[in-house]
Amino acid sequence: MNYIQTQKFSDVYVSCKTMLPFKRNTISALNVLVYMMKAKTEKMDSKQKLASTLNLAYGTKVSYGLTSYGDIVTLDVRFQFVRPDWIEDTSYVNKIKEIMNQVLFHSVLDEENFKESVYLLKNRLLAQMDDPANMSCMYAFQMAHDLHSISIPVQGDLKDLDTLTLKDVKSVYELYMDMAKHFYICGNITQDLYEYIDSFDSHCACISERTLLPRVETSYKTFEKDISQTCISQVYSTGVDISSDDYEAQCLLSSILGQSQKNLLFDEIREKNSLCYSISSSLIRFDGALLIHTGVNRKDVNKVLNLIETQMDRLLNMDYDDHYLEIAKMDFKNRIISGLDHPLSLIAQAFLDDLLHRDITPEQRIERIMQVTKEDISRVALQMNLASVAIVAEKENEL
Repeated sequence: MNYIQTQKFSDVYVSCKTMLPFKRNTISALNVLVYMMKAKTEKMDSKQKLASTLNLAYGTKVSYGLTSYGDIVTLDVRFQFVRPDWIEDTSYVNKIKEIMNQVLFHSVLDEENFKESVYLLKNRLLAQMDDPANMSCMYAFQMAHDLHSISIPVQGDLKDLDTLTLKDVKSVYELYMDMAKHFYICGNITQDLYEYIDSFDSHCACISERTLLPRVETSYKTFEKDISQTCISQVYSTGVDISSDDYEAQCLLSSILGQSQKNLLFDEIREKNSLCYSISSSLIRFDGALLIHTGVNRKDVNKVLNLIETQMDRLLNMDYDDHYLEIAKMDFKNRIISGLDHPLSLIAQAFLDDLLHRDITPEQRIERIMQVTKEDISRVALQMNLASVAIVAEKENEL
């Protein structure tokens, strides 16, 4: 168990992370399971009773999430509650214990809960399919490599819901119960509560399994929709693993390209040429991939794609002002420092370090970022390969 003991925060944050195989045939069942876990437990057997129990525990909060890390998906159950030393109620710690035990290990998986959860997930996925930005990203990931984990939608698949059964969800729940659980605490708790949470921890190392997105022949595809704005999603394979010495250079490359407050894509394509509504880049770091997402008019798609390629060449040839690199470094430094004041950021960083089996201080992370040069970024740019371009476009006017 990882206990970040601090007096800084008025609340305690506890995260239980269960790592499961990230597979196409189980991800929709996992998403349904999350909805079912949210709904009720054996003792809190309705949403109203669950909400009431949390309120009586001084506004305790419970949240859930699924996050992919390469070939692994993590089911994260998070608790937030007032630190025990601020509460005079002698039954308070026992209330927290009971809530944790019920939420983590005593979900009610019945037919009624299953049908409602499938309905809620289906509505969420249908709403996402109405969002052209989300659609273009989904298509681009699928086109990048259909056998790689990047092609699996972590939010689930509509097609799976038509054949999904309660038995499928129960099988996933049994797997969840059997898999190792890793607990992270940020805040200040009593020794009694610490020992209680620690009794659930697996006390084993986190397992990280990932495969970098390989270099492939670039695939292009346009999907027409009845929309007013075209969305372009481009996926690049970077060839850089998150544990690599080039990882910091890759982060700065993405920042300079389209993530920092001052970046090449925004300055050149939106500000100078007024060719897009929005444009940005981001890393899918456990897959060794970079995503560029752009909102444009259909008539400007080819111009935008050419200008994006020009910005990639500028990174490769170090043809940009040093100011871009300086701003990107300061952005990362400020983000690291700011994260020290946010409990969930501290937990996320601790989990990442456990996944990579490393022990690194914030000062060391900053130092590594500050040492990156233009030559390092150019070396990373040289390895990059455009894997897919998915365009969700407005229909062309009929003459």
